[in-house]
Amino acid sequence: MVVRVHGPRGHADVEMVADSGATLTTIPETVAEEVGLVKSGRALVRLADGSRRTVEMADAEVEIRGDRAPVRVLIGPPGQVSLLGLTTLETLGLKVNPVERRLEPSEFTLYAAAR
Repeated sequence: MVVRVHGPRGHADVEMVADSGATLTTIPETVAEEVGLVKSGRALVRLADGSRRTVEMADAEVEIRGDRAPVRVLIGPPGQVSLLGLTTLETLGLKVNPVERRLEPSEFTLYAAAR
């Protein structure tokens, strides 16, 4: 699916794979540079094979179907598959329907103390 990533210098449309097993969204470094994202630190991440790696992060705005929200993204090397992670999906109120292979609206959960 195509996801629009916004930064201080504009936006870029990025083909991404929705991955509810990935915590954060990952974009290529070339996209981060194109839209002017400012790297804000590094995060230790665990890869699918169990290995660990330190990856640079930035704050961006991500837009899907006209709904836009600020999220933290990981910056990967050029050519790496871009992943739409769980926190971005949750922030935008979306969930993955694996049977129909599409995104659907999701309910937000609010737990309140009983009175």
